[in-house]
Amino acid sequence: MRTMTAKGLAIVMLGAALPCWISPGGSAARAESGSRIIAHPEVPRIPARELAGLLERKADVVVIDTQAAENYRMWHIPTAVNVPYSVGDDPTEHELLLVDLPMDRLIVVYCLCEEGSDSARVALGLRQLGFDPARVKVLEGGLVKWDEAGYPIVRTETPE
Repeated sequence: MRTMTAKGLAIVMLGAALPCWISPGGSAARAESGSRIIAHPEVPRIPARELAGLLERKADVVVIDTQAAENYRMWHIPTAVNVPYSVGDDPTEHELLLVDLPMDRLIVVYCLCEEGSDSARVALGLRQLGFDPARVKVLEGGLVKWDEAGYPIVRTETPE
């Protein structure tokens, strides 16, 4: 992310985070300088350190990675199941991928971006399918913050 200033205006260049920023149907608000935008703040978040502890103890948790399959192959959290999500996906097809998840376990959903746009949409979809809202959480800060904190990442392919 880069910031440029021109004629008294600060212009933020989001780069790769742009798809996470564009959120059809989502809301946006003017933020204070230095604050973060969080997609669907009504969806509970789980800090990376808490998820790392659960995975280390081999707790009964399902981790869902919402990245495109090619990105998932490049890097993902160990044990994560890839359920690709993208704005404009066929909701019926997406529900078929989610319906087989166990309803009695904690489900943590993450995407690449810190705002959690795609992961929050998937979490909301799980709620609509009847999953307990208290058992469906979004990874705070997404995969980027998880990686920055030094938690384990599976890296299986490198970009071409």
